[in-house]
Amino acid sequence: MKEQNENIILYATLAAMLLLLPLAAMTRGIVNVDFHEVVLFLVDPTNPQIAPIHADVLAYMRAPRFVLALLAGGTLAVTGAVMQALFRNPLADPYFLGISSGAALGAVLMMSANITVLAGFSAVPLGAFIGAGLSTFLVLWLTHRYGEGKSFMTLIAGLGIHAVCSAAISLIISLAPNSRTVANISYWLLGSLERSGWEKNLYLASIALPIILFFLLRTRILNLMLLGDIEASTLGYRLEKSRSRYIFLCAMAVAMVVYNAGIIGFVGLAVPHIARLLVGSSYERLLPVCVALGAGFLAWADVFSHLALENGDMPIGIIVSLLGSPIFLHLLLKRKRV
Repeated sequence: MKEQNENIILYATLAAMLLLLPLAAMTRGIVNVDFHEVVLFLVDPTNPQIAPIHADVLAYMRAPRFVLALLAGGTLAVTGAVMQALFRNPLADPYFLGISSGAALGAVLMMSANITVLAGFSAVPLGAFIGAGLSTFLVLWLTHRYGEGKSFMTLIAGLGIHAVCSAAISLIISLAPNSRTVANISYWLLGSLERSGWEKNLYLASIALPIILFFLLRTRILNLMLLGDIEASTLGYRLEKSRSRYIFLCAMAVAMVVYNAGIIGFVGLAVPHIARLLVGSSYERLLPVCVALGAGFLAWADVFSHLALENGDMPIGIIVSLLGSPIFLHLLLKRKRV
């Protein structure tokens, strides 16, 4: 009973935090909006008491940006937690395993080549997905070929793939024919929510939300992955096919986040770690909290990006990296001591 009450308090606190986020996120920016207008907009977007220019700012800029922060943050946190179970390594996340940088490289290649449609699909998100898939495959191959499947080797291989992809993107920037191309590529490198829109949010939601729901329904398998393949086989489970399927879904979800918001690191690393401190390591409780914390973490980071510069926004990737780097160093040093 006590544990149930603690869960209710925790979930209520997370819900209250998310309810307060629109008020904080939507009032600040180049155009400041009054608090009462934001409240009116949340109740009725067509309310005539809202100034027309403020209604447009909220409807076409602030609201879709906030929704993108929720979707991207929740997706990155869940995929980070899932990958930590897949590799049995608390340091695993889409950023350090090279998935994010691979997705960015694929998207940048399509952009630099001015390819808009490929095989009947939009080229940039397709390039992001192909890049994420290839980088994931390379990390797994290097781990099994040279690291005998050891989880720490996965991190080393991921960092190597991340470095190669980042160098390739830098090379493309140096060869870019004009400043506009450089500006577009820089967007992918730094991470930003500025180019959010309802159509892109719908595109991301149609991919990410079903994947998140799938993982929420597979928490038992994720818990078994923490035990290892041998222990799971004694219980009648073979995890090889599930692992490959889950990696594929993680790559797809991360690719869509990169397509919409660029490279945003550390969310998939920091948020699951914080969630474990709150609710433990069981994935039945961990994943729902990761969704809420990831969404809230990125949305609040977006608020800080508004406050960092007087007349503009600091790229959210910088804000998240500043917040997440100490957590990564803590995990790395703790693992070394163990």
